[in-house]
Amino acid sequence: MSAPKSISTLRLDGGILCLDFVNTVDNRKKTTTCDYLSDFKELLQWYAHTRALSPKIIHTLERLAKDYPQKAAIVFEKSILLRELLHRLFVAMVAGKNPAAGDLVQFNSYLGEAYANIEISWSAGAGQLQFNAPALEQVYWWLVKSAVELYTSDKPAAVKECPACGWLFLDKSRNGSRRWCSMSTCGDVDKVTRNYQRTKRKKNE
Repeated sequence: MSAPKSISTLRLDGGILCLDFVNTVDNRKKTTTCDYLSDFKELLQWYAHTRALSPKIIHTLERLAKDYPQKAAIVFEKSILLRELLHRLFVAMVAGKNPAAGDLVQFNSYLGEAYANIEISWSAGAGQLQFNAPALEQVYWWLVKSAVELYTSDKPAAVKECPACGWLFLDKSRNGSRRWCSMSTCGDVDKVTRNYQRTKRKKNE
């Protein structure tokens, strides 16, 4: 029996924050699948799992969500809309197609909001970008920043889609030959399937 799916066991195969977020849907090739995120609290649990936000920031956001539950619910819905938007944008990129004009307009709206709240700080001898307020919206601002960095980088061709589950990942292999989100899961399933089909053909010959 397979272990129950939970955020704590969710694989982070995307290679970059925005793709790991897109992959919080278990299998995009199936009509019925598991969504790891159902509310703002679980979104913060996911951030803790990725370690993309410090425990201090997560604690602050937990307190804000408790004080403003309706706003937290709205921010969560906007985060999920962003997740599906990013999925469409990057799937189009993988297919070598232009993004839908409406999707670009929608993403630019997120981008404008996020970058209106970003500032540069100096730490340990280097400049770094950070958001200037402990706002609930930070949970999707960081995702927008990650997506912008990937979308405008010299690595867009390295974004790939797993043929088995539909997860997106950044191929960081030396020769760009990575095919699966994970060899230990989807790669093994494919190997077993091909062996089964090969054995079945031999029996029918």
